[in-house]
Amino acid sequence: MNKAADIYWDNQETIRRNANRTAGGTRTDARARTAGPRWLSFVLIASMTLMLCLSINYRAFTELHGEMNENKGLADQIQNLTDENLALQDEIHNLKTDPKTIEHEARKMGFGRSSEKSPVPAN
Repeated sequence: MNKAADIYWDNQETIRRNANRTAGGTRTDARARTAGPRWLSFVLIASMTLMLCLSINYRAFTELHGEMNENKGLADQIQNLTDENLALQDEIHNLKTDPKTIEHEARKMGFGRSSEKSPVPAN
């Protein structure tokens, strides 16, 4: 390129500047080539970290959702058993204290008053 520069430019300073630009350009190109992989490696590490965090949180969310459904089912079951328990306690109380309930249950078992005639089922 020096020969071409000598033909077209008379100023030696211009030639030196052009030569320095091309020499400096190769240095910046080498830096640009090395800066790319550093930036790329940072992006890859950041994206892998993000994917790892997302997968862990998704798994935790899925387990939490399952536990919440199981807890709701167990709470419903507890409520049903509590209602049944209260009904049975009420029935026990009535069987101990209410004469009408006692008489009704005695008739269901086949016991009756001695003055009453109860029909005997025929087979």
